[in-house]
Formats: sequence, C-alpha cells, structure tokens
Amino acid sequence: MVSTLLALLFVLAFVLPFLQFDYLAGPITPFDQVQAGAIRWGIILALGLIWFGVQLFWKTSAEATKLGLAASATIVWLSITLLFGFKDPALDEGQRGAVAFFTLMGGLGITLIWLRFLGDEVKL
Repeated sequence: MVSTLLALLFVLAFVLPFLQFDYLAGPITPFDQVQAGAIRWGIILALGLIWFGVQLFWKTSAEATKLGLAASATIVWLSITLLFGFKDPALDEGQRGAVAFFTLMGGLGITLIWLRFLGDEVKL
C-alpha cells in the first residue's frame, strides 16, 4: 500500500502543474519560473528517492515487495497511457512515436508481471 501511494504521489507531482495548480510562480509568491521549476523537480526527485528507499529498505517479504513494484509500475504505466499527449502537435512526431512504442512494450511487461500474480499454477 505504501509503494502504491508513493507511486500515485509521484505521478501527481508530474501532473498537477499541468492542471493549472502551478502556484509556485504565481503573482503573490517570491519565486520566478526557474525557481518554481527547481522546486517542482526537487519534489519529484524526493518522491522518487523515497519510493526507491521504501522498495529497498522496508522490512517485508519478497512477494510483498514484488507486488508493490507491480502495482507501482501499473500506476505509472496507466498514467503515461492516459495522460501523455500522443496527438499533441507541439511535440515532435519522433518523440510521440517513441513514447507510444515504449508504452506498448510497457503494457506487455505489465501484463506479464500481473500474469505471475493472478495466474494459477498449472502443473503438467
């Protein structure tokens, strides 16, 4: 649950400034655009490091850690799939194509990961 919550916070740190919540460089704050960007990327980096630390140092079983990694990967993959501007004309066509390719390959990986947890063991 902690890994999933941290992955969700990590995604929200990327998404919220694009939803007009970029209050760090507003007219009543002492920050300019560069400082606000540095604060935003600092928050993203801190959340990523906290997530990584939880995966490494949280005392739990190996299966629970693998399940947390699978849930976190699913959240990040779904956020890329649903929120990336694949039809945005402002982005380069090569960049959109590369993200689309790796999103498809990531979907295949996510499917294989969840097959491990949801599939029944078949003994032949």
